[in-house]
Amino acid sequence: MNKNIHILSRAVIIDNAHILLCKTTNAQSNFYYLPGGHIEHGESATESLKRELVEELGFQFIIKRFLGCLEFSFNPDHPICHTHEYNFIFEVESGVVTRSTVFTPFEEKGLCLELEWIALQKLYTIGLRPGPLEKLIQKWLEQDFDDAFESKML
Repeated sequence: MNKNIHILSRAVIIDNAHILLCKTTNAQSNFYYLPGGHIEHGESATESLKRELVEELGFQFIIKRFLGCLEFSFNPDHPICHTHEYNFIFEVESGVVTRSTVFTPFEEKGLCLELEWIALQKLYTIGLRPGPLEKLIQKWLEQDFDDAFESKML
C-alpha cells in the first residue's frame, strides 16, 4: 500500500446534541478529529473501529449504522503524515459513555490528545479535520443509510 494513502474508520458519538472528538494539544497547529483510526490488513472497517475505540477511549461500542465515506486529499506540499485518505464514518453508541464521562489524555504517534465534547452547532468553528466533515456529519445523521454499507471478510 502506498504510504501516502491512509484508510480509516471513524466514529460519530453523540450525547445530548454534543459530539465526542479527539483534540491535539501539542501540534504546531492544534486540531480536532473523530475518534477511530487505521484499518489494518485483513480487518473490516467495523472491526477496526471497535478495536480503535477500546484503545483510545477504553470502552466497548456498538456500531449503529454507516453514515458515509469521505475521500480527502491534503496539500501535498504540507502533509501532516500522508496526502490522501479514505474515512469510513459510522454512528456508534456504548450505553455508558456520556458527556459526564471522564477520559484520560493519551499519546498517539507523538501527538498528545484529549477527548472533548463539542456542541454539534459549533463544528463549523473548531477546525475539524478533514474539513468537509463539518457539514457532512450533520447531513449524514439526518439521512437513513441503513443498507448503504456491507462488509464480508473471509
